[in-house]
Amino acid sequence: MKMVKSLLLGSAAGLVAVVGAQAADLPVKAKPVEYVKVCSLYGAGFYYIPGTDICMKMGGYVRAQYYYNTGATPSSGLMFGPNNAQQSNLVGFSNDTVMRTRAVWTVDTRSQTEWGTLRTYVLMGFNHDTPGGSSFGGNAAALYATRGFIQFAGFTFGKAQSFYDLYSTPAVSYFGIAASDTGDAGVMLAAYTAQLGNGVSATLAVEEPRRMAIVNTAINNSFTLGGPVNNDYGTVKWPDVVANIRVDQAWGSFQVMGAVHDASAAYTAINGANCLAATGATITGSMVCGTASSAVGFAVGAGATINTDFISRGDKFAFQVNYTEGAMRYAIYTPSGGGSMAMFGGGNSLGLGFFTDGVLANNGSMELTKVFGVNASYDHLWTPSLKTSLYGGYFNIDYSANATAAMCANVSGGANTISGATNCNPDFNFYYIGSRTQWNVRPDFYMGVDVLYHHLETGFNGTATYTALAGAPRPTGVYKIENQDAVSVTFRVHRDIVP
Repeated sequence: MKMVKSLLLGSAAGLVAVVGAQAADLPVKAKPVEYVKVCSLYGAGFYYIPGTDICMKMGGYVRAQYYYNTGATPSSGLMFGPNNAQQSNLVGFSNDTVMRTRAVWTVDTRSQTEWGTLRTYVLMGFNHDTPGGSSFGGNAAALYATRGFIQFAGFTFGKAQSFYDLYSTPAVSYFGIAASDTGDAGVMLAAYTAQLGNGVSATLAVEEPRRMAIVNTAINNSFTLGGPVNNDYGTVKWPDVVANIRVDQAWGSFQVMGAVHDASAAYTAINGANCLAATGATITGSMVCGTASSAVGFAVGAGATINTDFISRGDKFAFQVNYTEGAMRYAIYTPSGGGSMAMFGGGNSLGLGFFTDGVLANNGSMELTKVFGVNASYDHLWTPSLKTSLYGGYFNIDYSANATAAMCANVSGGANTISGATNCNPDFNFYYIGSRTQWNVRPDFYMGVDVLYHHLETGFNGTATYTALAGAPRPTGVYKIENQDAVSVTFRVHRDIVP
């Protein structure tokens, strides 16, 4: 009996030892996997960042676009800049055809606080145009960031779309057409938006100045084609002040807006002195510099986007009207710098107009340039996946009698300029009309074609001598200054990474 007990006890001890050894070899139980959870608070595409209460959406797009007769820089448009379409070359050769690839990545994060939603938004991408601005190739692919802002308790800080904007050109056109819309570029700003109820809001913002150029006629002045005019803007003393009142309801949106802009010049010249010499050169003889000439420009506008389901379901009508004095870029945001809208026609034919915020006359008076502009569009849905837009714009640029006299009395020659105009009148206007048709293959993928007609009406009607740059495609000679026309076409393929 003792022997049996000993055997049983020994067997039990051995079994316990073996089980204990096997248990020691088992892996430690893993922590629960923290799966990414969908965040439904802010719409489709948002997820909680693991371990936080922050919802994030990552998106963007890839786009290929092909242009005909739009110039070396599609973003600036057909008639802007020194290298335009083939028939309008000013300095060097550009190309009838330009190809563009653009890729964008966006990050949108949001979370709740006791003061409402806290949001950050970033947009980064790259753009590559080819050929672009030269005879033998294009520009290198360029990285850029056009959005980076924080929104909190009604405030917006950073780089965002201007609060002056309402009419959206990308919504109806594939071209960088003239409008007040800051579009892809955005502006630096700080703003506060008050929600007044029933879809009504009011915003007050300080924004980076929308500057064009100021012509100081006491400094060597020339009617330079394509390039920037003589620019004597003063340093930035204060930002632009922008305000709007906006209504957003089921029928659409309506907005009235205004902006105040510092249009002060840097120097005032006396006795024809070149005051820019004061920045470094020695002032001799009768050269005397006066104080800076102060001026305040402004812009006012109104616009609406209306859902016209009563005409056809899904259709929209949009417009915006702007009037500016000394603040041209609130009507014409593109081009970005002071210059000329110039275009050669067939033979010795030329049309032009000059973009400025003001003209500083010899007597020191600041003559602010007046601009009236209007944009309008109609977007029609043929089917849920096929739509066509018809859009247009008209812009009138008016110089005062004093500004005209000062500009025309102080013209010096030079390469790529006109002189000896038989009718020196810087007033001009231009308009365009276009149509885009887009096929949405699926909600995140579309293809489309856009056709655009431009018409420039120059105020210089007459003749002038054009002095060409060495090697420029157009020869020096007497040119007829007259109205010009052009037609451009573009085809786009676009895929959203996340809508």
